[in-house]
Amino acid sequence: MAKLPRRVLVLLPVLALTACGGAGGVTRDGPASPSATGAAPVSSAPPDRVATPTPAASTPPPPAATRSPARPPLSSTTLPTMRPPHVKPSPPTDLVTRHVSGFVTRGGDGPCYGMVAEDGTEYALHGPDVGELRTGSFVTLRLTTLRARIDCGPGVPMSIVSD
Repeated sequence: MAKLPRRVLVLLPVLALTACGGAGGVTRDGPASPSATGAAPVSSAPPDRVATPTPAASTPPPPAATRSPARPPLSSTTLPTMRPPHVKPSPPTDLVTRHVSGFVTRGGDGPCYGMVAEDGTEYALHGPDVGELRTGSFVTLRLTTLRARIDCGPGVPMSIVSD
């Protein structure tokens, strides 16, 4: 191997680094213009001694069509879950009132009664101000949704609306 001058040996690493750097580096035609980089030319070596980039470094990246699509990273955290509410649900605000006709199945002085409507629906009725209802009598009552949780026996819990 021929001995290279000391000046060329010192500049070879610099040339190798600037050849891959793009603007302001050394190309096959010679150094880039000093006005583009604001620096003086780097080498005075003959063109046959200028370092050229290796084929691996000059290989362009593959086209976008052949690259695998970018995937978002998978989350390693767990999703938050909702806790049960601290406040009990409120009773319904839309109280349904309707007139129902039927036979009294559990009568007496109250406040709990039983009734089977004409359509066969069994009702568990609560009415503290109704008075006496006789078992077996046919009545028409105005009923609404029961506000309090009162157990008046089997059937749909309803409250008797007194006029």
